[in-house]
Amino acid sequence: MLIDTIRFGQVEIDEKKLITFDDGIPGLEEYKLYALLQFADSYPIIWLQSTENRGICLPVLDTFAVVKDYVFDINEEDVGLLGLLSPEELHVVNVMVIPEKLEEMTVNLAAPIIINTVASKAKQILLGGREYNVRVPIFPGIYNFMREEGTADVGFVAETE
Repeated sequence: MLIDTIRFGQVEIDEKKLITFDDGIPGLEEYKLYALLQFADSYPIIWLQSTENRGICLPVLDTFAVVKDYVFDINEEDVGLLGLLSPEELHVVNVMVIPEKLEEMTVNLAAPIIINTVASKAKQILLGGREYNVRVPIFPGIYNFMREEGTADVGFVAETE
């Protein structure tokens, strides 16, 4: 299936990998169908692209690749709504803000997006009782991840003396 995007032009995706948000995403409730677009040159940043509005494309972080100590519980109601049967079905991403000055990018760790990769259902949940914030600086974590993966030069210009 081809989807039209503003950021990436036309992109072909497997229709079976479309993700449904039954209630939409907070602030974008009218749009229910999305695709995760992952590109090697921007990973661990992934793009959550609406298939219903080509202008909606949220940068999200493949969080566990970068934030190793990110731990939270999902309540039973959300587990049931998403049809989660095992942790292996789970993929967690978090919405990012990427400003012009990349060093100021942040990630919302207080409201992860939980995806059931088998049922292709997702929901953004608000964590309660934790110390996670909405705007957590993430540039150093992404930079370190890219260095470890051997891609630290992607998007960066080396300083010269």
